Amino acid sequence: MRIGEVIRTYRKNRNMTQEEMARRLGVTAPAVNKWENNVSLPDITLLAPIARILETTPDTLLSFREELTQEEVNVIVQEADGKFQKVSFEEAFDFCRKKICQYPGCGRLILHLAMALDGWRILKGIPDSEKMKECDREILGWYKQALESEDSEIREKAADALFSYYYRNEDYEKAEACLKYFSRMDPVKKIHKAQLCEIRGDRSSAFKEYEELLFQTNNVAEMTLGGIFMLAEKHGDFQKARMITEKMTGLAELFETGEYHKVSAQMQISLMEKDREKVRDCMKKLIDAVEEMDACRTSALYEHMEFKELSPEFADQMKAILSESFRKDPVYGFVFEEE
Repeated sequence: MRIGEVIRTYRKNRNMTQEEMARRLGVTAPAVNKWENNVSLPDITLLAPIARILETTPDTLLSFREELTQEEVNVIVQEADGKFQKVSFEEAFDFCRKKICQYPGCGRLILHLAMALDGWRILKGIPDSEKMKECDREILGWYKQALESEDSEIREKAADALFSYYYRNEDYEKAEACLKYFSRMDPVKKIHKAQLCEIRGDRSSAFKEYEELLFQTNNVAEMTLGGIFMLAEKHGDFQKARMITEKMTGLAELFETGEYHKVSAQMQISLMEKDREKVRDCMKKLIDAVEEMDACRTSALYEHMEFKELSPEFADQMKAILSESFRKDPVYGFVFEEE
C-alpha cells in the first residue's frame, strides 16, 4: 500500500472528512484528494502533522504493514479479550483502536476486534452515553471497512455482524441491505430474511424462508451421505456403508421425504451385499412408492412451500423406467440369475 492509501485508510478510521483534514493541515481538500489517489505526494514537512492528526507516527506512515497472519491476529484478539476482563471498556476500546490504526489494511484484524468490542459492549450491559455513541460509530465504521475486503469470507462475516448491529438497533432497512453480501445459497441469509419477515408481521413468509432452508438442508445432507456411501462402497467398507444407510433412512423420516427415499437408500446397501431377496423386495417397494415421491408436498414441515403435484402420467412413466432399468441394467443382473 502506498502512502496515499495509508492516509485514506487512517483518515476513514478516524471518521474524518478530506475537508476536515485539509483544514487542520492548512491545505486544500483537492490536495488531500490527490494524495489519497496517489496523484501527488504530501510535502515532507507535512508528514509529522499528518501523523499527529491521524494518531500515528511518520515511521508507521512510511513503513506501513498491510496484512497479518491468522496466528498474529489471534494473538492480538486474545490480548484484547484479556483487556476486557481486567480494565475498563474505554481502556480496552483504546487498545483495539490503536491496533487497528497500526494495521489499518488488515481486514481480518479489524473485523475480529470490532466484533469483540461489539460483543463485550453488549455482554457488560454498558448503558448508552455520548462516549458510547462515539464508540458505536467507530465500531460501525470498522464493520463497513471490513465489508470492503477482497476476501469473501471477511465480507460475509462483516455483513453478518452488521446485520445483527442494525437488527438490534431496529434499523431494519439497513439490516436488509446487508443481505446482498451473502451468497444465494448461504443458510444465514435465509435465517436473516425470516427474521426480517417476522419483525414486519409477515409470518407466512418467515415460515416459508425457514421451510425452504430445511428442504435445502435435507438435499445437502442427502447428497453428502450419498457421497460417503459411494466411497465406502468403492473401498468395500461394508460396516461404513450399513451405517450410512441407517442415517439416510433416518434422514428420510426426519425430513418427511417419503417411503421412496427410504427404500432408495436400502436398495444401495442390498446391491452392495448382493442380497437377491432384499433387492427384489426393494424393487417392488420402489415401484409401489413412486406415487409418494412428492411426499414432502403434504408434510406439515413444508406447508408454506409450493410443490408441483406429481401427475399420474409422470408416475406411470417413472414406473416404466424403473422396471426397464431393473431388467436391463447389469448392476441388477445377479438378481435374475439361477440359484
